[in-house]
Amino acid sequence: MRRITLRTQLGLAFAAVAVFTAALVAMVLAVTWQGLFNDYVQERVQTSATNFAQIAGTSFANFGRRWESTGLQTLARTALFYHLRAQVLDVNGAVLIDSEWLSEETPLPGMPRVAAGDETDTVTPMKEPVVSALVSVSGVIVGSVRVSSLSPGSLLTDSDLQFRTASTAGLGVAATLALLLATAAGLLYSRVFVRPIQRVTRTAEALRAGDLAARTGMGGDDAIGMLGSTLDEMAASIQAEREFERRLTADVAHELRTPLQAIQATVEAMQDGVLPADGEHLGVVRNETVRLGRLADSILELSRLENRSVQFRRANVDPAVPLTRAVDAHRALLESLELAVVTSIDEGAVVSADIDLLTQAFSNLLGNAARYTPEGGTVTVALHSDGRQAIITVADTGIGIREEHRDRIFTRFYRSEEARERSRSGFGIGLAVVREIVDQHGGTVGFAANEPGPGTVFEVRLPLVRKKQRA
Repeated sequence: MRRITLRTQLGLAFAAVAVFTAALVAMVLAVTWQGLFNDYVQERVQTSATNFAQIAGTSFANFGRRWESTGLQTLARTALFYHLRAQVLDVNGAVLIDSEWLSEETPLPGMPRVAAGDETDTVTPMKEPVVSALVSVSGVIVGSVRVSSLSPGSLLTDSDLQFRTASTAGLGVAATLALLLATAAGLLYSRVFVRPIQRVTRTAEALRAGDLAARTGMGGDDAIGMLGSTLDEMAASIQAEREFERRLTADVAHELRTPLQAIQATVEAMQDGVLPADGEHLGVVRNETVRLGRLADSILELSRLENRSVQFRRANVDPAVPLTRAVDAHRALLESLELAVVTSIDEGAVVSADIDLLTQAFSNLLGNAARYTPEGGTVTVALHSDGRQAIITVADTGIGIREEHRDRIFTRFYRSEEARERSRSGFGIGLAVVREIVDQHGGTVGFAANEPGPGTVFEVRLPLVRKKQRA
């Protein structure tokens, strides 16, 4: 069974709405028209009753201020002439004449079937609407007149009937036009509406097929435009991630290949007798093996942190303690590289943390500064609190990090070209470890907003537990 397209569904939906709207409008107008029509008939009947009351009053006065059969019959014939039923009642409510009593079969039209007031006369109920009017002569009520229509149309003129017919026909034409226009508008709108959706669908299918360069090229503040823009951003992110994965694979292969090649070359040279199997050459093999071990340990450590499998031993500690430990552990290395160490560490803040993991995070930042700062440079370590967070900064006067690399600098194995040229000892994992440790402590790590001079300023923010009271 063929699937109904979205365009057809929208067109049918618009048509259904048009039909419903036309039917609702027709119903409302029909009810309104019927009400107005009934009011109009009521008003016409009331006018007729008033006129008959005036005629009856004149007849009553002309016949010596009493009801006469001739006058009553004349009134009844007049009512029949206008397709009305009329009754004349005396002051006591007795029916004196009813136009229904006149028989069409009488030799003389207008003669009563029975005499007015005869006991054998019967009065049948009058057809609604029934209106009445008092008959007065010189201000004295002498009776009343009741009038009803023999048929609703009998009170309408030819113009009235034509207007009613034209209105009904016009309503039908308007409903038909509304249906046709709504359906056409629905099909047109559905075409405009479905086109960007189809573009999004084609782009998604292209991405699924492996074309990571596929884009919708859409934009705007509407929902469809935002959908296309979001899909483009997602595609760009996927493409960047795929490129990063390829680069990551190449970086890992490179990191593994370099020490393996050194080990292989040294061992083969010793096997061929080119190099002696002495301590010096065996030391090369050992050093490269250690390098491979550090790489494996770093990858394993980062994996455990990312999988949250590292057991945290949290306690309320002063962040100055792990920071000072990290500085002391790296002081000899920094000084051997002829780097000046400047510290400004305020004590007294308290954070909930694993002191060993914080020490490792700060050590990674110091190791990064030592690796990429040239001789004669300065590494500055500072700690202060703003009342809500402990703020740790590690600044150096090294090669710095360009803006385009900062979004990925905390990603595993990522190193800028300048960093690759500067140092071959790093694996590009240290800052990723820092980010994981700080994130799991509820803090943030990034770059300081204002970085004075050259180099890089890393900033770690950790939420405070409380402020120590000094004696």
